[in-house]
Amino acid sequence: MARRWSPGSRRWVVLTALVIVSTASAFAHDLRGTLTGADALSPSARATPARWRGAFWEVPNGALAITAPRSNVERDVAVVLTGASVAESRQPVTVPVEGGRCRPGTVLLSPGTTLTLDNQDLLAHEFYVVRAGGDDRVVAAEVTSSRTRRQVSLPSAGSYELRDLRQPTFRCWLVAGPGQGRVLQPNATGAFTATGLEDGPYTVKAYFEGVERASAEVTVAGREASVTLAIGAAPAAPGAAPAAAPAAPEENHRRRRGH
Repeated sequence: MARRWSPGSRRWVVLTALVIVSTASAFAHDLRGTLTGADALSPSARATPARWRGAFWEVPNGALAITAPRSNVERDVAVVLTGASVAESRQPVTVPVEGGRCRPGTVLLSPGTTLTLDNQDLLAHEFYVVRAGGDDRVVAAEVTSSRTRRQVSLPSAGSYELRDLRQPTFRCWLVAGPGQGRVLQPNATGAFTATGLEDGPYTVKAYFEGVERASAEVTVAGREASVTLAIGAAPAAPGAAPAAAPAAPEENHRRRRGH
């Protein structure tokens, strides 16, 4: 025989549920952040294979202006949050590839985590993975057709590059290590938001081309918190020579006149 609930009992259940929801909401807060110094981000040079050089202008031709490549905050920068209520996820990480690029440009994951390459382009890609700065493949090249997915895993912690045999200019950085955290998507102005955070300390980091470029500590305590990530200069490569100082104006003048 089914049990009948009296009107008073139903009201009590509804009120209890509302109290639970309200209590949970009272302890969850938002974190709002801003990236500054994004103008300091400069995409690294990408060598063009010999067989492709006939398809691109590599020297000034007198007709087209030559401009330096610029980074895109929304596409190229990964903002990652770790801390009190952010679980270290080991769930499969999906990397969407669209328009010949992955988004974000740097992907963080825990070692051993499955990485799903989601080709949303109309053309096929032939992805492979190398260690950052190297050319030896740790994940073999394999065709990923349009609108299909491929799953791979990285052998160990470290920094890697995802490349494409069919598009030599394609590069996406993969960082395998502790602190996968929650990825926050910045907008065109560098603003980002994390919602539903419990009180406690958190760390926010910004990655560009597989390298940490900014880090900040912030504490959420009873109300909305804010943080600013100031992007610094790129770390110098080991053994790199220091940049030459700019020539004095008079010296530049003599050079132009051939003296």
